[in-house]
Amino acid sequence: MGHEASRLATCPLCARLDDPTAALRVCELRESVVFLHEHQRYEGWCVLVLKDHAVHLAALPMPRQVRLWEDVSQVASAITRAFAPARINYECLGNVVGHVHWHVIPRYTEPADPDPRATVWVRPAAERDCGVSVDRAAELIGKLRGAGLG
Repeated sequence: MGHEASRLATCPLCARLDDPTAALRVCELRESVVFLHEHQRYEGWCVLVLKDHAVHLAALPMPRQVRLWEDVSQVASAITRAFAPARINYECLGNVVGHVHWHVIPRYTEPADPDPRATVWVRPAAERDCGVSVDRAAELIGKLRGAGLG
């Protein structure tokens, strides 16, 4: 789509987009690239990164916002088929990295999800930031692709 020209050299998400072999890359959609989140406390957690650098979602023309939401919905559907979560949380924050991106976070029932009614960000970092092995990441990405993503 020609979005590559509007990347920011100092943005970590732009740098990730520039590497087609980036670890945890699941697939490319119309407006975004999908990555498995580097911490899989909530199995299937994905992050969709807008293909070009934009700081605010509202600054995008409405047709792009609609296409981006279609990407988010496609990821949520694949997560639902692959992992059967009880619920999915959708978050577009920008507080830490100023590049439009969506977290699509599957939520499960207790005890798999210790506090399913609270946002994941209130969980202790030691619990939430558990990483994911290379083999497990490949397995999870395979499930997402098998569920129609990519």
